[in-house]
Amino acid sequence: MKSVLSQTDIDMIRDRYEGRFRQYGYSPKTLDWDKGKQDIRFSVLTSQLDFQGCSVLDIGCGFGDLNRTLAEQASSEYTYLGVDVVPSLVKEGERLFGSDHVRFLCGDVLAMDLPQVDYAICSGMFNLKMSGEKNMEFIRAVAKKTFGLCRIGFAFDFLSDKVDYRKEITFHSSPEEILAMAYKLSRNVMLCNNYMPFEFSLFVFKDESFDPALTVFNRWMSA
Repeated sequence: MKSVLSQTDIDMIRDRYEGRFRQYGYSPKTLDWDKGKQDIRFSVLTSQLDFQGCSVLDIGCGFGDLNRTLAEQASSEYTYLGVDVVPSLVKEGERLFGSDHVRFLCGDVLAMDLPQVDYAICSGMFNLKMSGEKNMEFIRAVAKKTFGLCRIGFAFDFLSDKVDYRKEITFHSSPEEILAMAYKLSRNVMLCNNYMPFEFSLFVFKDESFDPALTVFNRWMSA
């Protein structure tokens, strides 16, 4: 798939986070996170998924901190691939978490050949405003590619446009628009906006099968 990210956008992202890494090192501040909120986001994004014995693609992985949450839930019984466009973050992630079941790649996810996985998670990658008002185009492209890569489903988070204020550099997604996008991929979707007032998460599952007599998705019947 051809990337919708321009070289200008890639350079902007790399310059921003490489600079913040030089300033803050291994810290949530490098990733523009407030202290403590990252754990809440990861807790929500993993709340609907069972990672035991599964493979996980972490898009826009940063340092790969998702591994802390995965390890709590599945010990070492998972395989992880983190992808990020910022070389310093990938290198630090390898140093912190790299192992026989945790690996990292540096590059634009839309321009890469990636393996099939059980789940994909993307946290924070859609929050930075891009040039040419291409944010929604980028989100749709990543969602479409990710849906094709996943065997079970994916979870993404977003800054909401239902906010009291906005920063000049941030992009705020419409929950209604994101949900409409999700329904073009599957009927088995969930939008969660009950953990932070200005953020929300989207879950999309590939299995739409259900018992016509019960009208309940089979995923819930086998849980």
